[in-house]
Amino acid sequence: MECTIIGGGVQGLSTGVLLQYLGHDTTLVSDSVAYIDGPDIPTVCTDYAAASVYPVQVESEYSEDDLIRQAEATFEPFYEADGVPVRKHRHYYVYEEEHPEPNPARMNVQDATAYDGDIPSRSGHAIRGGYVCKEYFVEMPEYIPQLYDAYLALGGEVERRTVTPDELDAFRGQTVFNCSGYGSRELFGDESMKAVKGHILQVPYDGQEPLPFSYTYTPTDYTHYAYMYPRKDTVLFGGSYLMGDMHDGEWTGESPEQPMTIDGETIPERLYTVNKDIMSDYVDVDRDAIRAKHGFRPYRTKGMRIEKDGNVIHNYGHGGSGVSMSWWSVLRTVGYIEDVGEDVLPELAATIGETATA
Repeated sequence: MECTIIGGGVQGLSTGVLLQYLGHDTTLVSDSVAYIDGPDIPTVCTDYAAASVYPVQVESEYSEDDLIRQAEATFEPFYEADGVPVRKHRHYYVYEEEHPEPNPARMNVQDATAYDGDIPSRSGHAIRGGYVCKEYFVEMPEYIPQLYDAYLALGGEVERRTVTPDELDAFRGQTVFNCSGYGSRELFGDESMKAVKGHILQVPYDGQEPLPFSYTYTPTDYTHYAYMYPRKDTVLFGGSYLMGDMHDGEWTGESPEQPMTIDGETIPERLYTVNKDIMSDYVDVDRDAIRAKHGFRPYRTKGMRIEKDGNVIHNYGHGGSGVSMSWWSVLRTVGYIEDVGEDVLPELAATIGETATA
């Protein structure tokens, strides 16, 4: 079947890889492609993702535990495949105050207060709630180019341009997979799309292996958490979540309540202060060496949109869960034109890994 894919982020590339693997003829249309055009394109949220395989900040008809099970199950084959940069490490989701909510159904989850190992924490503060688990983590600077290379190797084509609403009629004779994220606001009139601004601090790291843990840490003196995720050559500090909108390419929205500036970016200070306090025992946190960037998550107040409307199959609105739910979403969207299930993922993952090796 002849298909057009709109969007060059993780959803568009994953859709293209699966369709090509199944024997369809596809063209991916996007004015920019994540990481291929550089790591700092704020409007391509894939460039911003950390990315742990844990669905957060997304509206859905499914429970959190259901989303977790689907995310972990669909990424397990990629963790198991040779050559695919998905690894597993320990994650601490912890609070300095008591947190009586039940723990989610994550891998090897156990209550933080019953955990007998060390938990990263701020000096002079104790952990009084939360949990410890295992999670999959995607090395995005390698993973996304690998998807792109696999897509091309499987015969996919790429057109570098912006799709306008006036062009949609030209696609009537073929199946269109809309993975345009925030672009769906203009292309398909989806006013429920919001642009959530987030920041990442990139701390240089020169260890032989990535740090074997990550955390999501909620301090008592701030209203939101801070997180740390390890990459091969950097350690990422993040946790900002500023709701807003795009108008004529410009973002308008909330500002940090307690701002500070690093590398020209105005960020919530907790991203630096909380993480520096915790991580100074593990890595040299030199403020002058830190690089900062921002990005925009395509949050949809009506929830993820995975549905068929005429010749268009929509796959967008994942908020902070774009990477985590990518293969689950792609299986569902491609399922509108072909019967396909999770049993295809191990061979697909092996094919992607072989492309990287080649």
